Amino acid sequence: MLSHSNLAQRSTALEAELAALKEAGDYLIGVRIERSPAGGSASKAAKEECKYARLRAGRGKLLPNGKKSLYIPVAQIAHYEAACDRGKQVQQLERQIECLKTQIWKLEQSQYRHWDDKSRKPRRHRKLALPVAHQPSAIIEVEPPLLASAPAAILVLYRQADDTPVHAVAAEVWQGEQKIIEVKPVHCMGMRADRVADYIKTLLSDLHQRFAVTRFEDVIKEMPVQQCPIPSCPLKNDR
Repeated sequence: MLSHSNLAQRSTALEAELAALKEAGDYLIGVRIERSPAGGSASKAAKEECKYARLRAGRGKLLPNGKKSLYIPVAQIAHYEAACDRGKQVQQLERQIECLKTQIWKLEQSQYRHWDDKSRKPRRHRKLALPVAHQPSAIIEVEPPLLASAPAAILVLYRQADDTPVHAVAAEVWQGEQKIIEVKPVHCMGMRADRVADYIKTLLSDLHQRFAVTRFEDVIKEMPVQQCPIPSCPLKNDR
């Protein structure tokens, strides 16, 4: 079986031969010459002397005059015979080219199916070991790409432990890695847990109006009571 390249080369060569044949002169496809006396409206002399021939178009074809037949003078018979012979060669070359193109198409489809089948097969993952000379001796850290950050609110609670009452409540707002606002702490001494929760909601509502934050971050910033920055803090005065 011929390869794809061989088929393509043959097709190209035949197409060049076909183009040269068409350039060589007129050609008629599906037309034959009948040597018979003229009839119909032809002159009596033409009918008797048989100085005319007639072109006949095949089934489903018409001559340049739009009819199935055409009378031609004897002097032009050789010209039309050459055109008919040339037409047969043109038709034969066109069939050969079409046949080659069909073979090329089938071969390409077969290759595509083969490639598709290979792509569908599961691939075995192999661990590729780098040559010793190319193995990195240390991990290189690179800077991450810049990320557009939105304001984030962090709740700050001053208390001794997670299960002890809240001493004071504060908040911070960060934009990426930069702190853009720090809400001063407010004492919550003597407040019930529900009042502390209400104040935290009020604080978040205020930050939402200013910075469009909708919640506090999941991680709460816990600070020991001893670090309460309120100047009038009674615990600070006792120290």
